[in-house]
Amino acid sequence: MAELSVEYLGGSGFLIRMGENGLLFDCSENGADERKIPDEETLSSFESLTVFVSHAHEDHFSPEVLKICPPQTRFIFGFDVPEEYAGKHMHPGDVYETGRLKVTAFDSTDDGVSFLVETDGVTLFHAGDLNWWHWRDTSTIAEIEESEANFRKCVDPIPSETIDLAFFPVDPRQGSMYDAGAGYFVMEKKPRILIPMHFQGRPDAARRFALTSETVNTRIEVLSKAGEQMILQL
Repeated sequence: MAELSVEYLGGSGFLIRMGENGLLFDCSENGADERKIPDEETLSSFESLTVFVSHAHEDHFSPEVLKICPPQTRFIFGFDVPEEYAGKHMHPGDVYETGRLKVTAFDSTDDGVSFLVETDGVTLFHAGDLNWWHWRDTSTIAEIEESEANFRKCVDPIPSETIDLAFFPVDPRQGSMYDAGAGYFVMEKKPRILIPMHFQGRPDAARRFALTSETVNTRIEVLSKAGEQMILQL
């Protein structure tokens, strides 16, 4: 059994500690909601730190965050992050392995990629901006059908019943059925635990999703504000 410390940084940002190893996902100071940036001392405390950036949107990617990472940091980027930032740039379908870390990039319905990360016996999935991006109250039927087809095309290749912890958007700006993408992911992929993200400073939306969408296969945990942490046993 592995113990993980998960800290929510706002938006789609998370800092995960597994023993002496750190995983930093989509950390940025930019966004409509409250954000927290780990300090240099925290990032330097890890024996190994891997930084993931799913895509180049400013609410997911910050050059300033990269500057405070220690020299030994491993950087893994979606393909649309400019090449001037040194690291492994991944396209959908790419697989990157080093030491105890294996990363598979999957497609997104927005820019960049989503990440499946396997390390020390734990499998994590960070969706980036992969979501069923429809606006049910204003979109046409044709637009909704197209967005559903694109979403399923991206999600279906992701392995089912193997993900220990997933991070997935639940964006209340979409109006009714705002949680359709996350709900589909829960039903089809059956992660053991899912933590909602990208909820635009509306933790009530994340909590409502947790109340209505938890299943016998998937527990939904909510981190409401930047800086909030939880310990998970996986």
